[in-house]
Amino acid sequence: MDDQAYDEQNKADFERNTEILSEGIIKISSDKSLKPTIAELSRITSIHRNTIRQRGWPLQRLEAIKDNRRIEALAHKVKAEKKQDPVSILAQRLEKSRLEVLYWFNQFQDAESSFHSMEKRCKSLIESRDFYMGLANERQVKIRELEMENSKARRALEMVINSNSENKI
Repeated sequence: MDDQAYDEQNKADFERNTEILSEGIIKISSDKSLKPTIAELSRITSIHRNTIRQRGWPLQRLEAIKDNRRIEALAHKVKAEKKQDPVSILAQRLEKSRLEVLYWFNQFQDAESSFHSMEKRCKSLIESRDFYMGLANERQVKIRELEMENSKARRALEMVINSNSENKI
């Protein structure tokens, strides 16, 4: 084969691949279950991803399909929101706000109840501490008095023992 035959064969392959790519892009654009990606186009057309990337125009068409799908999704969302009348939308928002206020009111009630119970507990602990501190102070005074009596009794006992031992001599 000479160069002209190769050129004709390459041109025919190029045209055939272009036609296959165009059909694949049409299929992707018409079927929303197919993702507009190079990998999906490659799977549908059996043309390698690098070949598709080198062409350039399929990438642009796939991006256009992605953009169109995003726009359609937004339009569908806006259309769904427009179907509801403003009164029902406001009523839904009011109900959500009411539920949130109720939630935070309950949280406040729980916190307030917890605060009061902790405050009572703290007061009883303070009273208990004061009582036992007073009791401890009284007992320390009593211990000191008993120690003084004990020391007086020991001294008296020593004096008696000393006087008895002197009388025996």
